[in-house]
Amino acid sequence: MLDRKNTDAGAAAQKTAHVRVHAGLKEALMNGDFLPGQRLVVRQIAEQYQTSAMPVREALRQLVSDEAMFDHPNRGVIVPEATVARISDLVRVRCSVEGTAAEWAATTIMPDELDELAKLNSLMRDCVKRNVMADYLGLNRRFHFTMYRAARSPVAQQIIEKLWLQAGPFLNIVRSDATYGLGLDHHDEMLAALRRADGAAARKALIADLREAADIILRAAAAAEAQPARMRRASARREPKTQAR
Repeated sequence: MLDRKNTDAGAAAQKTAHVRVHAGLKEALMNGDFLPGQRLVVRQIAEQYQTSAMPVREALRQLVSDEAMFDHPNRGVIVPEATVARISDLVRVRCSVEGTAAEWAATTIMPDELDELAKLNSLMRDCVKRNVMADYLGLNRRFHFTMYRAARSPVAQQIIEKLWLQAGPFLNIVRSDATYGLGLDHHDEMLAALRRADGAAARKALIADLREAADIILRAAAAAEAQPARMRRASARREPKTQAR
């Protein structure tokens, strides 16, 4: 009986560790803490989360299943590369799905949720003003998902989360002083539209926000694809230092 209890306790601990690692990696992906093409090293992640390799491998398998990661035959689990075709397809789908959620939210959002959106947008502006960008993308994610939750559609939210898992690493391409803060005017427009229950205007502002960032990302991806093949191979061999927080 004692052995069975120990076995059950060990299994429960492994499950708890898997949930914790999976949640942490998801948040890091959506916040843009990983780079396109980055290889994830099981040992490093296990050390970071102070767990064994098994929960990490299980979390990575789940993220591969969600198409947020790719199991490369030679390099192991990596973040998918930023290609023009992949980015373009993601943006097209995101504009449709997330635009619809923004439109729905205009008729179902509550006053406390509007206040939360205003607070988050203010915190993002403060990041830009103080030139302290460590939390900027995390605040941006919270702003968007506060609005999406207000649409009162768990199914839509699940779809949007999977889209963000795939798109998040591309945000690293717009991590610069010149690009931070570009979408805040669109956030103001979204917030104003939500306050007056104007779904069409909320959708329009959301799509403008996504496309403005996408234009920068697509230009960078196109430039990278235009590099000679030998330069792309050399770049792929260099492992980025960015890790999940």
